[in-house]
Amino acid sequence: MFMVFVATLAGATDSQDLPKQVTLSDALRIALSNNSIIRIAQSRLDQTSGQYAQSRAVLLPQVEANAHQAYLTINLVGLGILIPTVPQGKSDPFGSMDARVSLSQDLLNIANREAWKSSRSKQESSLFLLQNAREVVVLDVVATYLQALRAKASRDTLVEQTSLANDLYKITDDRVRQGVSSKLEANRALQEVNALEQRRQESELAYVAAKLSLANILQARISADFEVEDTAAYGVEAPVDRDAAVQAALASRPDYRSAQAIVRAAELQVQSIKASRLPTLSTGFSDGQSGSTPVHNQNTYRLQAILSFPIFTSGRIRGQIDEAQGALREAEANADQIHSQVETDVLTASAGVDWALKEVATSGANVKLSREEVELSRQRFTQGIADNTEVVNAQDRVSRADDARVRAMYTLGLARANLARAMGAAEKTYRK
Repeated sequence: MFMVFVATLAGATDSQDLPKQVTLSDALRIALSNNSIIRIAQSRLDQTSGQYAQSRAVLLPQVEANAHQAYLTINLVGLGILIPTVPQGKSDPFGSMDARVSLSQDLLNIANREAWKSSRSKQESSLFLLQNAREVVVLDVVATYLQALRAKASRDTLVEQTSLANDLYKITDDRVRQGVSSKLEANRALQEVNALEQRRQESELAYVAAKLSLANILQARISADFEVEDTAAYGVEAPVDRDAAVQAALASRPDYRSAQAIVRAAELQVQSIKASRLPTLSTGFSDGQSGSTPVHNQNTYRLQAILSFPIFTSGRIRGQIDEAQGALREAEANADQIHSQVETDVLTASAGVDWALKEVATSGANVKLSREEVELSRQRFTQGIADNTEVVNAQDRVSRADDARVRAMYTLGLARANLARAMGAAEKTYRK
């Protein structure tokens, strides 16, 4: 039995309006119900399901009904029938009627049976590819959502930094009026305010662009009139056993399982073609009425068994076998390549998570230190021990530390998403 996905993927849907607050769950729900990548994968599953039904049907009984009524003449001479009273050989018009039900069934056809098994493996492969398409869409959505969160966090930190710089300017300006500080210090503080304000404006534009990219990947109505705030996109910390992760990925990655199914399908196709050299046995039965008209007829039936096998095919079967074996070798090579890629993806992603965790810890500590520096330098300034140069420099280091912290959180979230995708568990991890 195959999984039945609840989402309707048969055709394109109208673009949806996004809510004012878009959570990661909202984004995934919209994308998984409307994404064209998934619709294409679903259509391919429908095709292979149809092919499976066709291959199975030839193994099952076939029942059909036929009826005809005709009025005709025939040339008896053409049939080798010579009747002296009919010198031209043409008969008089007569009626012919036949109506019957026929039943046919293959009793032994190994080639068709193996072909049916092969089509079933192809259907399984298409199902895994549909699951893989969903995994790809989840990763794309999470990555784009993280980019929007990063842009928003950058904007928020710059808003805070601009406010702090403005406070410093006001303090410095008051001190200038009191004759305690020079105009140079006020000028320096105002330059810092303007520089941060320019960066804040640029961050606002980057946030809008990130939201538009998210709306685009969701295939929703293109708009930036919404907010992102779901920090669940950053993932949760969990210990990773790399060897166990590789084994889990090989057991669950849908692209690898699809490749394995294609190998099985190719093996069964080779067996099916080889089996076409074997005898086949089928039976048939028909029963109905035959006569000149529907009211002038009598019952007739036919029961038969047919045994057939190829004797000489001029190399046709040998050529089909060579073609099928070539397809099998190609499928095996592709599966081996994906196997290596799975291992590479898991090890790379797990290493990325480890590195990102260290980066987050380092950047977090640096943010704390830089904020302490701002507070200490501001105290020195207000006490008249130093001018505001120390404060401006400290605020600049806070800005860099905040930016590094935002980058580190984005990198960590993306690394965790890549690890979930590498293990074939992106949808399970993020769709709550």
